[in-house]
Amino acid sequence: MDYSEFFSKNLPATVEMPAGLRADTAHIFSVTNAVPQAIDAELYAEAMSNALAREATSLAGYPGMKGHEGLRGLIAAELKDKRGADVDIEDIFLSDGAGGAIRKLVDAFIDAGDIVLAEEFTYSGTLNMLLSKRAEVVHVESDSDGMDPDALEAEIKRLSAGGRKPKFIYTISVYQNPSGSTLSLERRERLLEIAAEYNIPIVENESYADFRIDGAPLPPAMLGMDDNGLVIYVSSYTKLLGCGLRVGFAVAPQQVQDVLTGGMPSQLATMLVYEYLRTRKAEHVETVRRELLARRDALVSAVRENFPIECEIVPPHGGMMGWVKMPEGADTWAALEAAVEAGVKYNPGGIYRAPRDRNNHLRLTFSHNTAEEIREGVATLADVFERGGLFG
Repeated sequence: MDYSEFFSKNLPATVEMPAGLRADTAHIFSVTNAVPQAIDAELYAEAMSNALAREATSLAGYPGMKGHEGLRGLIAAELKDKRGADVDIEDIFLSDGAGGAIRKLVDAFIDAGDIVLAEEFTYSGTLNMLLSKRAEVVHVESDSDGMDPDALEAEIKRLSAGGRKPKFIYTISVYQNPSGSTLSLERRERLLEIAAEYNIPIVENESYADFRIDGAPLPPAMLGMDDNGLVIYVSSYTKLLGCGLRVGFAVAPQQVQDVLTGGMPSQLATMLVYEYLRTRKAEHVETVRRELLARRDALVSAVRENFPIECEIVPPHGGMMGWVKMPEGADTWAALEAAVEAGVKYNPGGIYRAPRDRNNHLRLTFSHNTAEEIREGVATLADVFERGGLFG
């Protein structure tokens, strides 16, 4: 039967993505999975057993609209202690990962033709949500210190001159995905000033705040620096504890929460996450840090050893991805098919841009593979690029 005549006329717009990203390969540099070696089955089972012993009867009813109270309390305490943000527990709601919270916000805020300001390259998951809603994503010049406030204000003024106003500014302010940059304290202050002056909300995604590998301590979250109620904050535990758990959260005013629907995580999953985090988070974060340190170093050294000197990779101080700039004219989108045939999968730079351009960049994630697998995969990829003429 052909179901096409029955489909809704309001289906999301089709978003162009490379077919190769759906392929199975031996070396996966395209997904920010949780570190498999950090998941201890016995410790997870112990936490689940303890959580059920204490809270099993709560599974009989539906969870509260904002989610597990104990986990929200833990989140509030950690935001105050680690991110400089003193928030009320009632301003926190749980979601099915950071993506679930962002989906709620996109559905609540965005109509076709609405404008969102984002970094020069921005996370493909959020970008594709926006494009599927037929939003206009305006990319703002960015560098190693994050989004450039002067460029941001220039874009706002340009839009304003045409009678247009952005719905929100979207930034991944810590270990940005895909570039790995962290928004500096000075720029955080300036972004808040600009947002206040032009009355534009900021959606601040700090999903990688727990993933500091080395380098300077993180600046405080803009959420805690905001005196005007401008910042909606999103984060997640999926990359830390397991993507299959799908537990994230957001901090938003009640006025915003009142129009959000759907996306509540499993009560059982949040029970496990709460019990595990309250007893073992510090040691788990350190385990993940050590694993990521070895893998990051393997990735950076492998790229530098196998790619020509014209190719740039800056060692990220946190997160799970390396960002590589290739020579002008290199087309990593077109080369993906050959890489997949060789057993390697990566993310072309164009999937982080609304125009699908700037494909002389690529993202290589390092959380999924071991250090040895990373070295093997990068060497294979370099051979594919060499044969394909991407190195010039």
